[in-house]
Amino acid sequence: AWQRRRAMASASPRDEAAFNEAVRVREATVAYFRADWCEPCAQLDAVFDQLAADHAASCAFVRVDAEELMAVSERYGVDALPAVVVLREGKEAGRLGGVTAPALVELVAKLAAEAEAAKVAPLPASAPPTASPPSSASLDDRLKALVSSAPTMLFMKGSPDAPRCGFSRQIVELLRAEGVPFGHFDILADEDVRHGLKAFSNWPTYPQLYAGGKLVGGLDIVRELKEEGELKDALAS
Repeated sequence: AWQRRRAMASASPRDEAAFNEAVRVREATVAYFRADWCEPCAQLDAVFDQLAADHAASCAFVRVDAEELMAVSERYGVDALPAVVVLREGKEAGRLGGVTAPALVELVAKLAAEAEAAKVAPLPASAPPTASPPSSASLDDRLKALVSSAPTMLFMKGSPDAPRCGFSRQIVELLRAEGVPFGHFDILADEDVRHGLKAFSNWPTYPQLYAGGKLVGGLDIVRELKEEGELKDALAS
């Protein structure tokens, strides 16, 4: 009975089209982005399922495999897991910063109360930053220094011991399996670097691996080099 109740309370779309259909509703949709490898997600899964069952009449609930539906994750700027985005008719109306069980419970309670009161206004947007953005020249200088700060430099989500996305975890495993020492930079800790490095390298995704200050590539290229036995040579050149 519980499994049937859960299936009715939340959707788990298998592709982007199914996701689009699931969120094309007028009530607020709580989109929960997760992955099997993410330990905090394992703790939140049961909380999300219970909330979906308890508040199915007030909100829609969608569980998203963040890596299986990568296009959806990128559409909503999901950089770290777990993540919760509030949608209305498929458009972002807010998101939960710092996803914990108490914060998720509080968010859903607020949305349910708004639904009961027929107040469906979007959640207030965050105030824009007041600091002036860095100039492109100063940011370029900083990026040049960063990519050359170690002979092999990895720009990833999280740290080697605590990666915050599956792709970062896999590239760390590949480098460690080859016995390659490398420096690292958590791009989630610095918005300027996270956005600026994409333009600097003309490479739109993370992780990014550099050797001698030059871009080697992302996970697919590093994996291909390892399979061909050329990874160490590529990093040494």
